[in-house]
Amino acid sequence: MPVVPHRITRATLSAALVAGSTALALSAPAPASAIDLAVPLDIASFGDIVVSGDTGRIFITDPAGGKLITTDFAGVVKSTAANLPGISSLLLAGNGDVYAASPAENSIYAFNRSGTRIATYRAPGDIRPATLAETGGTLWFGEADGGLGRLDRDGEVDEWTPDVTSTPFDEAPILASRGKLIAAVDPSATTGTVTVVDASTATPAPVAAASIGQTRDLTFNADGSRLVVAGPQGLARAVKPADLSTIQNYTAGTDGAAVAVKPDGTVAVGLGGTTSKAVSVFAPGSATPTRQFTLRGTGPLQRGGLAWEPDGPRLFGVSGGGGSYSLQILDDPAKLATSLRLTVPAKVVLGQTATITGVFAPVPAGLPVVITRKDSAGSRRVGPSTVPATGTFRISDKPTRPGSVTYTAAFAGDDDYSPVTVVRSFPVGTVRATTLTLDRNGSTYAAGSTVTFTAKLGATQTNRTVEIWADPYGGDLPNRLVRKATANSRGLVTASFKLTRTTTMSAIFRGDAFTSARTATSKVATRVSVSVALDRHFGTGKIGSVSYHFLRSKVNPRFITSMSPYPGRSAYLEIGYHDGKQWRTWKSAYSKLYDGKAYNELTGTHTVGLKYRVRASYLNGKSGDTVNTTTYGAYKYFTFTK
Repeated sequence: MPVVPHRITRATLSAALVAGSTALALSAPAPASAIDLAVPLDIASFGDIVVSGDTGRIFITDPAGGKLITTDFAGVVKSTAANLPGISSLLLAGNGDVYAASPAENSIYAFNRSGTRIATYRAPGDIRPATLAETGGTLWFGEADGGLGRLDRDGEVDEWTPDVTSTPFDEAPILASRGKLIAAVDPSATTGTVTVVDASTATPAPVAAASIGQTRDLTFNADGSRLVVAGPQGLARAVKPADLSTIQNYTAGTDGAAVAVKPDGTVAVGLGGTTSKAVSVFAPGSATPTRQFTLRGTGPLQRGGLAWEPDGPRLFGVSGGGGSYSLQILDDPAKLATSLRLTVPAKVVLGQTATITGVFAPVPAGLPVVITRKDSAGSRRVGPSTVPATGTFRISDKPTRPGSVTYTAAFAGDDDYSPVTVVRSFPVGTVRATTLTLDRNGSTYAAGSTVTFTAKLGATQTNRTVEIWADPYGGDLPNRLVRKATANSRGLVTASFKLTRTTTMSAIFRGDAFTSARTATSKVATRVSVSVALDRHFGTGKIGSVSYHFLRSKVNPRFITSMSPYPGRSAYLEIGYHDGKQWRTWKSAYSKLYDGKAYNELTGTHTVGLKYRVRASYLNGKSGDTVNTTTYGAYKYFTFTK
């Protein structure tokens, strides 16, 4: 990873300033105690957490383990960046990149949206960035020794400005930012002096500073009109950034450790000294919690360990200690989403027994449910009236009449769980066969003929679709779908196909819930296109009613055969003569076709005045293939003169 060059300047300012990330929240109806899921985390310590809504990813740092883990919203680890000693505070920047501070390495690391490190900004000298914030694209950092600084990355080299404040904090300040404002507080100071700074100018100017009590976490709301803080001794408060006067107190508990705010103003406050009712959610403007959540598993909430899914329903927290940590996933703190899987058969043959199953999650056992069955005879309640202990129910059903059966399972919901209704239907009937025919079986056609085939489908239950396929002879042409259509009122579907070879046509009905599938075939033979031409004659004329080609006796005639081509195909050429009473075969031969042509020459002594005839043919199985039916060409007649 390259180290970015730097240049140092020094400045002083009698105010504390920093920036951080803002979290988001949900509203809800009535107080309750629940949590959706707790997933163990493979970390040795906790540093910080941020959530990216664009990519559906959660980023968590492990300072002791020296790594950044990236998970999805279910807590499944998607990537791990290691060899990052002391990595602590995180910042989700406006461009979607994630920045992490590592005071042990005097560095700020940049990661892309998938958690892959893309840059390292290494600070010079003894600068140790520990916490992060951003305003207008500028990175602000709290130094491990209590100083505050800025990193400008707009020039050819990165400019580090440490010690911006004249009065350092005892340890790295917690930072938050919104717009041009930056807020900072020393989490170890019992006085809890919060400083707000206007960072829009070259020299940041203090806006307000006041002691509001020890503060462990702070964040701005969406429009920057409120700064929400949390800390021990019951501190959970919204204050005005302009003068830090109190706007509203939240009733959350005595040991505030984390706070997060949603764009709609919903506030989440987390406690650090307990697992029971450790997270309280406050609707906008409300001072009392609308929901409270008890953590599972691995100890109390970590300081700064709350983050909302941006513009989404989920709230995430990190709890634990002593090397054992969990990701707490509160899936819609307003009400936990309820799922219901209802499974019915695809169809039921009349007289057979159907099995219907349902699974509720995460609804506790004993809550009321309504399950109904409806068919042509009416509707009635079936199955359990409350959620079973396992959350699963099973119903056996033997329908007595054909038609459609509909099952509806409904959970009305309560203060903790959202309502859910699922409807599933299945047909009931009797399996029967149908008829399917395809015409023109056994017919023969000339090559190149376009033939229309007609399929006729008998009675079916619901499906009236017929497919017509063509499978030409020979391994080089695939079986192909010619047409797929719905049968007309007479059950007919037609399809036209141009024949070049003997072809098996198929009509296919795929069946439906209660009609068996059928296939009908029709084999149609296809002749080849074949002709023979004479060359080297000097004229033509009729002898009787027959047209003859006239050749000189000393000229060898050439016969040019044209035929539909196919790999390895030969033309059968036969020459005959007339003995005065009848035609007799004289010579014959097979000749290979090249580009659909074959050439033959008749040599030797030619008898003047004797009548000859010649024709070319394709003989199935003898001309080199079997993809067409035997086809005899027309005769051509010729004779010799002196």
